[in-house]
Amino acid sequence: MKTYRVGLLIDGTDQPGWIHDMAEWLARSPEFEMTALLVMEKAPDNGRLRLGAKALFGTLSRLESRLLPARQRQMLTCRDMRASVPASTSVLNLAASPTETGGDDGIAALGLDLVLLLGALPPPRARVANWARLGLWRLSYSDIAVATSRYAGFWEVYQRKDHTTVKLWRIGQDADADALLDQRSFNTEVFWLKNQTRAFSLGNFMVYDALQALARSRPGAAPPAMQIMSGQRRDDPAEWDSAAYIARQAWLMTDLIVRRIMKRNVRWRIGMFPSARQQAVVSEAMVLQPPKGRFFADPFVYTKDKHPYIFFEDYDFNSRKGTISVATFEDGAFRLLGTALNLPYHLSFPYIFEYEGDTYMVPETCGNRTIELWKCTEFPLKWELDLTLMNNISAVDTIIFKRGEYWWLLTNIDRTDGQNHCDELFAFFADSPRSIHWTPHAGNPIVRNPMRARNAGIVVSPGGDVIRCAQYQGFCHYGKGVSLNRIEELSPSTYVETDGEIHYASFLKKRHASMHHWHHQGGHTVFDFAYME
Repeated sequence: MKTYRVGLLIDGTDQPGWIHDMAEWLARSPEFEMTALLVMEKAPDNGRLRLGAKALFGTLSRLESRLLPARQRQMLTCRDMRASVPASTSVLNLAASPTETGGDDGIAALGLDLVLLLGALPPPRARVANWARLGLWRLSYSDIAVATSRYAGFWEVYQRKDHTTVKLWRIGQDADADALLDQRSFNTEVFWLKNQTRAFSLGNFMVYDALQALARSRPGAAPPAMQIMSGQRRDDPAEWDSAAYIARQAWLMTDLIVRRIMKRNVRWRIGMFPSARQQAVVSEAMVLQPPKGRFFADPFVYTKDKHPYIFFEDYDFNSRKGTISVATFEDGAFRLLGTALNLPYHLSFPYIFEYEGDTYMVPETCGNRTIELWKCTEFPLKWELDLTLMNNISAVDTIIFKRGEYWWLLTNIDRTDGQNHCDELFAFFADSPRSIHWTPHAGNPIVRNPMRARNAGIVVSPGGDVIRCAQYQGFCHYGKGVSLNRIEELSPSTYVETDGEIHYASFLKKRHASMHHWHHQGGHTVFDFAYME
């Protein structure tokens, strides 16, 4: 028996695929019933004054849609909504003018608990005040984008913003009564339509998460704290904005093409310095340089017999695949020891920990859609697969550690289109790190901000304090910086961490200076950094 009756408010029966996705999710949900499709007549647009902009953006949309994967093209392709809703769903046609109530009288008779406004401009507040017991929810796509979804994601790409924000609101009787239910962001994509589909996809997941939290009604499962972001509100883009956007994109694509022709790669290197401190003096670091055609990244240091061993991603540009290699540091110099893991799929982020006298590794095995636990049989180069902790999951950069009565697994899961793992952090707990049954944290995702969601290493003090290192991404700049964030509270229902300062690779004084990993253990600190060659 479904508990909540939900109506979708849209402006016309032909709607893009992302709105169909919402209707199909509601149809599958055990708690929510898709009760009504409220189809409001479209309000008149700006007429001839906008014809030039519409023509230019129509052409731009057709060009950029060719760059999208099939799934994202489907998200923007319009089709009749009535084919995506259950046969029992009531379809009500509403007049655009608030003075013409149209089918408004029939809405109250439906006994709706909630109305979701998707893609359209909101009707007057007084008109929707009594439509549903829990009011009307709507998504807005960033602080600098317009209220409608037509040009969602455009201004962030145009202005080269690092992040694009999506907000979920509950509409009140007046603007002061509006409640911000959730706010999340993601790393801005290079192209407008790619950015737009990411915004729509994230918005849908925000609604799914909010609805599931409503159904659970767990008083102890407090949502993660939101960093309120605000910016300048912009109007719909005009003709000259489209032309300027095309010019900016042409310049960017030219730069990327020249880099490829000249084989100018961003190559990652590893730095290390012995230190009793957890902070870096990067100018004092010794550097492990990769040979030509490879890069070294994601280092973890493991101390054995008072010697540091560095496990890291060893990426080959020709095979386009990473392996896990090991080096040590002796007599003031690094020495490569060999390959610890080489599998048919890509490997990186070789997180190392001890449990009951054995040494374990959790490398990134996203290419196999697994989270795998490997056990060392002969240190440091021989390892065997111990357990597969999770299957059929697109997860990266997993860390496992003991805190309190539980072992915790923190990982970055991509729930959208399989192309980005930087926006959300998920937590799971179990009685043992070798468990194959991990319980999800009640507040998942526990971090919903690309400025600090993706794991970049970890620092555990002798007293048990945990510093979770996190990546910061920029516009067209992977690995712009690293922050060190202290975990203050971690329980099955709560997660609190203190945001650390973001450290950039400005010490390099080079183009595309980057840093995206940090680890401290046994009196040694390792990190990676990169720049354009």
